[in-house]
Amino acid sequence: MGRDWRVDTLRGYFLVLMTLGHFPNPLARFTEYSFGYAAAPDGFVFLAGLVAAWVYLPLSKERGRSAMTAKVLRRTRTIYLCHIALITVGIVFTLQSGAHSFRASHPLRAFVLGSLLLQQGGFDKILPMYCVFLACTPIILKQFSKGRAWLVGCISAGLWVAAQFGLGDNSHRVPWIDLGTFNLCAWQAYFVAGQYLGYRRVHSLDFSILKSRALLAACVVIASLLMIDRHLLWLAGHPPLLGFTPHPNHNPARLLDAACLAYILWFAPRAVDWKLMQIGAFKFLNLLGRHSLQVFMFSMLVARSEAHTITRLPLAAKLVLTLLTVLSLALPALVHQMYRASRRSLVPPAPGLQFETQSAS
Repeated sequence: MGRDWRVDTLRGYFLVLMTLGHFPNPLARFTEYSFGYAAAPDGFVFLAGLVAAWVYLPLSKERGRSAMTAKVLRRTRTIYLCHIALITVGIVFTLQSGAHSFRASHPLRAFVLGSLLLQQGGFDKILPMYCVFLACTPIILKQFSKGRAWLVGCISAGLWVAAQFGLGDNSHRVPWIDLGTFNLCAWQAYFVAGQYLGYRRVHSLDFSILKSRALLAACVVIASLLMIDRHLLWLAGHPPLLGFTPHPNHNPARLLDAACLAYILWFAPRAVDWKLMQIGAFKFLNLLGRHSLQVFMFSMLVARSEAHTITRLPLAAKLVLTLLTVLSLALPALVHQMYRASRRSLVPPAPGLQFETQSAS
């Protein structure tokens, strides 16, 4: 499949939000959970599953399942190596900052455990999760192709329910294991849902989610109520009724909110996209979304450096630095764009695959 402008733009938007959430800045309070219980990682993981199906299913049809599996594993290796690089940088930063943490006290052990995906103490927790999900992609897509989507759905739903009761959480019995913020058993639901919708779109080009004004109205009402509840402390001085917490694993309201927001965004007509394409800010977000792995890596490096410096600056300087940080995300995207263009000019496209695919990052 060709690139989808809305998907790339949303990925860029989520990348900006995640960047702002990874270091102290004046805009963070306006960008984290602004629309309710769901946040940028929810959409980012869902779109990662969607794009994975879009990229790898056509390859399976053209070259066979073994070629698809090989490409998935190569991509998984790339993401894993990015994770290792961020671990190394994180340990170096921790040692230089003099902070008291597991990484500072046991750098070698932290590196080994981080390499095994058993110690995720830094900001880059989404990459280990993505490695696991992407490695499972050939199995999931195979089951979809064999008509066993119901089985995948049952397993995914079962894991999500089990996560609500603690499956996949850290345990005090093994204190040296830190699985991070993202419970794999809970978050796989987003990725698998995205993969299923991506599979249906590739498998049947005329597939479309039911467009119902009644369902849209219900989603708007539910999303609005959840947004009000999330901000109830600020609005009325009362804590949220549904127990809002930034930790994503044990609150079904978060998954419900994410589903409602996704339907609202999907319901918007494509004519809206054509109008937004002319606006510079959306062109910027689209650029970021087309090079999401490179932008994410760069944002993590910037966030680590600014987490220890920005707090000492006055408010005006913090705001300027924050805006410059967001704009700087275009640098890795432009560099990677030029790199891909140079490679494309040297290597002719393979027969049968002469279209620009979505990046699976």
